[in-house]
Amino acid sequence: MGKVRDIIHVDMDAFFAQVEQRDHPEYKKKPVIVGGPLFRGVISSASYEARVYGLYAGMPLYKAKQLCPHGIYLQVDMEKYLKVSRQIRDIFCDFTPLVEIVGCDEAFLDVTGAKNLFGSLVEIAKQIKNRVFEKTRLTCSVGISHNKFLAKLASELKKPDGLVVLTKENVKGKLEKLPVTMLWGVGRVTQDKLKRMGIETIGELARIPVEILSAAFGKSGKLIHNLANGIDDDRVIPFSPPKSISRETTFVKDTYNLDKLRVALLKLSERVAENLRREGYRALTVNLKIKFSDFKVITRSITLKNATCLGTEIYRDALKLLKKNIPAGRKIRLIGVGVSNLKGYRVKELSLFEGDNKELKLAEAVDDLNARYGKTEVIRASMLKIKY
Repeated sequence: MGKVRDIIHVDMDAFFAQVEQRDHPEYKKKPVIVGGPLFRGVISSASYEARVYGLYAGMPLYKAKQLCPHGIYLQVDMEKYLKVSRQIRDIFCDFTPLVEIVGCDEAFLDVTGAKNLFGSLVEIAKQIKNRVFEKTRLTCSVGISHNKFLAKLASELKKPDGLVVLTKENVKGKLEKLPVTMLWGVGRVTQDKLKRMGIETIGELARIPVEILSAAFGKSGKLIHNLANGIDDDRVIPFSPPKSISRETTFVKDTYNLDKLRVALLKLSERVAENLRREGYRALTVNLKIKFSDFKVITRSITLKNATCLGTEIYRDALKLLKKNIPAGRKIRLIGVGVSNLKGYRVKELSLFEGDNKELKLAEAVDDLNARYGKTEVIRASMLKIKY
């Protein structure tokens, strides 16, 4: 076995869909599908009631509609989900500084040094589950083991609202009959190759000599051999600052209408800027992503003279990039705005040395409205009049 640690993996149950069921009691116990747009996008999250019909994350929505025509189909509200995600992250950090965030709905916690403060591993897991539910009214599934792989595997064994412990003593029996697809790094191609070798379960894979697997799969052969035998030396990597922040939207119909593109660009820029301010960053680089109707994707960037956290400034430069890179009459399927080259700061500190910055104060006021009353669509008509 690899180095023994006390690892907890927390996975929110059907996160986006569960948030929507919480916020809309009429959706309880009904098939809720979050994604979009309908007939053009893919599923981001499906409630357990929807999964009964064979729906899963990544499935095209047109196919989901065929399988579950009576489902409740909702657009992604990423800002709302991120707000809940931050609440959950804060709970994790109360138990240990060693928290590795994976997306917005799961995390690894190394609690090796926390048992003296909070009790046994099971007690810690129960406290986390209880606090998450008390704070957000959402359930999560928790896995406990001595390494990251086994902790994540454990969290998947009893969903939703589960708590599973994999120990050195029971791990072999638990892994024996599970499909090889539950191993990290085993996708469809590797699965098909293993099947041709007569290997379909983790137990069967564990018994194959590592030399044979290395010959068949190269470096990944040893990796999947180790995982099949419950060996994983990866450590929990604490939360680190993001390298970029982005938002994108897929149009219901492909469009070349510049006014429609500008409105979408403005909303995306404001959302990116709000996220920057909330997390305490400024950005030096603005990025634009365009997917055309033929699915060709281009990305363009521009570097600013001064780092910013303002939607107006992100929008102006994103609009410049847009107007330079859309051939006349060519329709666009998706547009995205992002920022990178981030610099850390706090908004209030910035205010001290930027003086009477009306733009920043207005942005902070809108942030405050959003925090108090939920997401608003407060934008200024004057911004849409920007011409280049």
